[in-house]
Amino acid sequence: MREKLNINGQAVLEVVRAADYHPTALEIFSEVRKTRPEIGLASVYRILHNLTQQGIIRELKGSDDSTRYDGHVHRHDHAICTHCGTLLDVPIDIPLTQESLEVTAQATGIRLESYEIRLYGLCSNCQEQAQVEAAKSIHKTAGKTS
Repeated sequence: MREKLNINGQAVLEVVRAADYHPTALEIFSEVRKTRPEIGLASVYRILHNLTQQGIIRELKGSDDSTRYDGHVHRHDHAICTHCGTLLDVPIDIPLTQESLEVTAQATGIRLESYEIRLYGLCSNCQEQAQVEAAKSIHKTAGKTS
């Protein structure tokens, strides 16, 4: 049974659902304070815990072990940047066959309830930064040999 949300709970939920990324509790707290300046950080943590327990939002672990929140509770997958830690929704469903899910569940000894695929690599911003750094490095090296 879902609890009825008070005004602070509703404000936290709105921030999580409106985010186009997966915010941390501190980021949510900062955003909620714009409309609810009296709210405390402990209240935000408690509300996030309750919303997660009720299945209204999802709690995710980032590559840096940070806790992030997702307002989209339907099954979907994520991509995580190994450099900056950005956590992105994968815009397509990555299906696994029922057979592969059953084999995996059997091998681990769990009764499968759901699954999520996580892709790890460099996000587009970090790829661009790496290219710029590589170009600078090549330019410096070329300048020393001239």
